[in-house]
Amino acid sequence: MTVDRLSQLRTMLTVEPEDTFLRYAIALELERAGDALQAITILEKMLNDDPSHIPIYYQLARMLSEAGRGSEAMEICETGMQQCESSGDHRTRSELNAMLENLREDVQ
Repeated sequence: MTVDRLSQLRTMLTVEPEDTFLRYAIALELERAGDALQAITILEKMLNDDPSHIPIYYQLARMLSEAGRGSEAMEICETGMQQCESSGDHRTRSELNAMLENLREDVQ
């Protein structure tokens, strides 16, 4: 099922190559299919292209953490929290803060 969905999303992306939602959905599908490295690469590029897209921060930090890249995940949480402050997204800021605290506990 994931491969079919991934194929559909990629086809849709050829029509709208800059569609943020499609790129985000592809990254999540890649992770589900077991290709977390490619998913991380896509999300990192997306943040570089559009740092104001708040949902990316949580997913990228989570994937980095699961890949054993905790310090990078903490940086993403911190940057994401700053973006949330700017945009007024208190819910996601709270989620990123909770993840950051958990990551800090894991480091100790």
